[in-house]
Amino acid sequence: MTETRLIVNADDFGMSRGITDGIILAHRYRFLTSASLMANMPAAEYAAARASTVPRLGVGVHLNICAGRPLLPPGDVPSLVDSRGNFHPPSVMIRKLWTFRAAGREIEAEFRAQIQWMKSRGVAPTHADSHHHMHIYPAAVAPFVRALAAEGIRCARAPRSSVWPAPRGIGGPHEGSAVRRLSVQAYRSALQRVAFRSLDMPASRISFLSRDRHDLAALGESWKAAIANLPSGTFELACHPGLFERGFSETDRIHVQREQELHWLTDREWIDVIHRSGVRLITYRDLAGAPAAEPATAETEAHALQ
Repeated sequence: MTETRLIVNADDFGMSRGITDGIILAHRYRFLTSASLMANMPAAEYAAARASTVPRLGVGVHLNICAGRPLLPPGDVPSLVDSRGNFHPPSVMIRKLWTFRAAGREIEAEFRAQIQWMKSRGVAPTHADSHHHMHIYPAAVAPFVRALAAEGIRCARAPRSSVWPAPRGIGGPHEGSAVRRLSVQAYRSALQRVAFRSLDMPASRISFLSRDRHDLAALGESWKAAIANLPSGTFELACHPGLFERGFSETDRIHVQREQELHWLTDREWIDVIHRSGVRLITYRDLAGAPAAEPATAETEAHALQ
């Protein structure tokens, strides 16, 4: 492949109405092409209904086993929930997935329940990923692949992460010692080449160095640098735009970042960055071989807002 293609995907569609509306707004500017819906979150029904108003938006499933409650009865997934029937938080669930104390059959059943929930609302998932990347931890890998195969989902987020322009040193964008960075990089590459080989995925997900992820000004410049330096191939930029919503955002630890990312995704300057770079914006539908989306340009943005 000689061209550079980019999927710009917003996670957390359906987590709240403010996040959902922010994602829809960003999509109308033609920068954001895709979103991942959380079927067990408070605004999931609202998001499924809003998705029907934006047919060009590719909507996948953001599989979730670490926030809120399962769609299945808690008694059907006892290894995934606490005594109150809530999913274990990410720190606990990650340990359970590393040590195989989360039952694979329960993970697969809950994943399928969330996919089927979307389908029952008329939303056919274009792809799958997961909240806090839970599907890449050992106990969840095989259940993830089985659930997607059973539900007919062909595309998934790439576990491999890369930084552009490439940083000095070894081990990619991961944190810790060189040994740890190399180990994480090798594990994620093995997932992509072996465990997820039956799935269509981008070559890599665009990632950023830790120091940039925690500095919004630096993160914005890193977005621009990454887009300007992408090599040929297909990549994904995962993001988290959203509007402030009273009663939710006060306890959302990244609500400031959500509002800033929404600003970037709706600013003409950013549309021009895409236009100058020659990157073609696509969805996971295009990755699976459906008709390609038109490139985003300042002209298409203006038309979209008329």
